[in-house]
Amino acid sequence: MNHQPTLIILAEPTLHSGGAQDAGGQPSAKGQALGLFSVMDSTVRRGLASGLPMVVVAPPDMARQARLLLPGNDVVDLPDMPSPRSRADRLARAVAAGVEASANAPGWLLLPADMPMLQVDTLRAVANAVALYTVVFPQYRHRRGHPVGFSAELFSELIRLDSERDLARLTARYPAMGVDVDDPGVLMAQDAQSGLAQLRVQLHSTNLAPR
Repeated sequence: MNHQPTLIILAEPTLHSGGAQDAGGQPSAKGQALGLFSVMDSTVRRGLASGLPMVVVAPPDMARQARLLLPGNDVVDLPDMPSPRSRADRLARAVAAGVEASANAPGWLLLPADMPMLQVDTLRAVANAVALYTVVFPQYRHRRGHPVGFSAELFSELIRLDSERDLARLTARYPAMGVDVDDPGVLMAQDAQSGLAQLRVQLHSTNLAPR
């Protein structure tokens, strides 16, 4: 049995990462696809370097690419949802899918795929803290960052996440412990307008426990 928490990397198809532009000056579909996977690829490789068990939850096109780096059973296709649901709702469902796919883990670290500058030592530090606290996150110069860690005692609540509202209720219920790290990469997201950014807001609504 692996006694380390599982790192869940969450991807979405609407991150903008530069790349080629169309005639109107907007990123082209091909450029976006290449840029998206390039960012996720960097994040996944850092996860591999940490030695933590890992699950990637991604849209089908990105999941196919992720399987080039990971065994197929470590990659979960992002669940389909009706179109009126928000991207943040989809990502809450993605969290549930990732946790369910690693149900025997002693905890989970949730990491948006658009944070490729994160240091490997930060992943290990947060993983170690999950063994001690219910909810943890790294903080750089008193600013909260990612990944956010949850202990195994929250399994039943995490697998029932169905919406952004569910995630907000969960994070409001449990105080979180900050872990000081010398890593500005915990704050460096690729796209502040994405659904992953909405997920970051929900996860950071947790209350910081006294140190």
